Order: sequence, then structure tokens, then C-alpha cells
Amino acid sequence: MERPFQAFAAPHNLAMLVTLMIAVVLTAYARSGPGEVKLKVIRFVIGSLLLIAVALDPVLTFVRYGVGEHGREMVMDNSLPFYLCDVVSIFLAIALFRRNQRLAEIGYLWGLAGTLQGLIMPTLWFDHGELEFYIFFLQHGGAPVAAVFLVWGLGIVPQKGAMMRAVFWSLGYIGVVMTINLIIGENYGFLNEKPAVGTFFDYMGPWPQYLITLQLIAYTLYFCLLKIAPTNRE
Repeated sequence: MERPFQAFAAPHNLAMLVTLMIAVVLTAYARSGPGEVKLKVIRFVIGSLLLIAVALDPVLTFVRYGVGEHGREMVMDNSLPFYLCDVVSIFLAIALFRRNQRLAEIGYLWGLAGTLQGLIMPTLWFDHGELEFYIFFLQHGGAPVAAVFLVWGLGIVPQKGAMMRAVFWSLGYIGVVMTINLIIGENYGFLNEKPAVGTFFDYMGPWPQYLITLQLIAYTLYFCLLKIAPTNRE
């Protein structure tokens, strides 16, 4: 199957630029003190868009491939919400709805250390002429926007012990999703093999070495993100 999407072509670059601009504008607006009602509207809009993006993935797969056996196989292969980007989108949505500190904390670390990498090097097959392109970037751009908005805009910052909690969350995700992969015979989270398209995984060694490399990189990014995070303004 030919892959129409081209990394770092104009549509991809525009999607990254729009993501950056929205993150900066929303965070600056939140810090300007617009009032809780207006901030609540923004929180619920961003959170709802993240959930819609996650929910639309299997729906669009069925629309494209039909509801028959092939469509069901494609959904099982690619569209169940077990990728890290799906999980962090759900966590960030709940954090936005409830102003939950723990979910905002892990959403910040996973969203910027993980989902942001998917924004830069997408495992995406569809170009800008297809709806899947926009849903992909709604989710993979929306998660970093939500993470920055929560921490720098709303001041829901990581607390003491965040690094250790992030390590436990990450190992828990790996354990749960690898178990799911073994049960259903899939490769969610790319934990059982590398993606079929070029990504940062290609520079991390073969399986299972790249899983160890990935964790070391992730923990390093967590550490750096915690160092640059703002302190509690309250």
C-alpha cells in the first residue's frame, strides 16, 4: 500500500506550526486572567475534542473499510484506544474536565515526551485530502496543547514525587498493553515490533533493545520536563 503522507511536507509542517501557535495563544490567554467561566469553556472544548478524536478513529476505519470482516480486522489492528497517544488523550481530557492534578501531571509528561514525538514523526498513512489526516493531528497536536495549557496556563503543575509516579505509570502502561497485545495478537504501543513506517524507533536498535532505549529516553525527557515546569503559583 502506497503511503500518501509525507513527513515534513507542507501540510505536516503547517499542522506542527498551528499546534505551536494554539499552545502559545491559549496559554498566554489563560495566564492573563480571563475568569474561571471562560477558562472552563476552553477546558471543556479541548477535552471534548481530544475524546472525539480518539472515538472517531475506529468510526473512520469502519467508514473506510466497511463493517464486514476486513473492517473489523482493521479496527482490531489499528484503531482500539491502546496506543499511548490514545491513553494520554483520555487522561488529559479528564484532567481538563476535573482539574485533576495527578492526571495533568502524567498527561504533561506523556503528552510532551510521547505524543509530541508522534506529531513530529507520525505513523500516518493519509495525507491532507483525507479526514483521517485532520483527526490524527487534532489528537496528536491537541494532547501537547492540553499538556502545556494545564501546566503553564492553568498552573496545575507536577508535584513532589512526579518522576517516580511517571516511571510507575510508564511501566504499568507497558505491562498492561503488552498483555493485551499477547491476548489479541496485535502491536499497540509498538511494544512487540517497530512501526512499518519510519520513526524514531529506527534509531533505537532491534526488539527488545529499543524498548529499553525508549524507556531511558523517556525518563530523561521526564526529568528535563519536570525541571522546566513552573512551580505552583498558589
